[in-house]
Amino acid sequence: WVGMDIAPAMLQVALERETEGSLILGDMGDGLPFRAGAFDGAISISALQWLCNQDKSYHKPAKRLYAFFSSLYACLSRGSRAVFQFYPETPAQIELITKQSMRAGFTGGVLIDYPNSTKAKKFFLVLMTGGAAPLPAALGTAQDSESARFEQKRERIKQIRAGKNIKKS
Repeated sequence: WVGMDIAPAMLQVALERETEGSLILGDMGDGLPFRAGAFDGAISISALQWLCNQDKSYHKPAKRLYAFFSSLYACLSRGSRAVFQFYPETPAQIELITKQSMRAGFTGGVLIDYPNSTKAKKFFLVLMTGGAAPLPAALGTAQDSESARFEQKRERIKQIRAGKNIKKS
């Protein structure tokens, strides 16, 4: 596996836990230094939104995001996916992130699990290389397939129980 982070302190923790065959790299806002097609996919949890911060005077969020996404697009094999869980501060931040990813060549979009919940709401940026493909279904929405299967099962159980006599105590 390859690990990256924007914070040097987080990298130090990862280095202390490093296992054989792993590689820890620096700031992902500087781009990824890998050869073309080196990876079949990428996963990120709560790292992407930090590229939107302007911690230093020379940090430009749009440029850092574009450098990251364009280098990620180059090092992913065609037909692969990258999924980023992130917590945007504003709708403008979502727009900036998606705009820079699409500018780099990705297709895909933002998926929101449990959009009506304050605690369970999660944002995912689902990106694909090599052509458009349908986004996975979000959890906690009307078209959520898990709830549909559960309701179908509940209806079958009601039908089975309806034909039986109620036991008396």
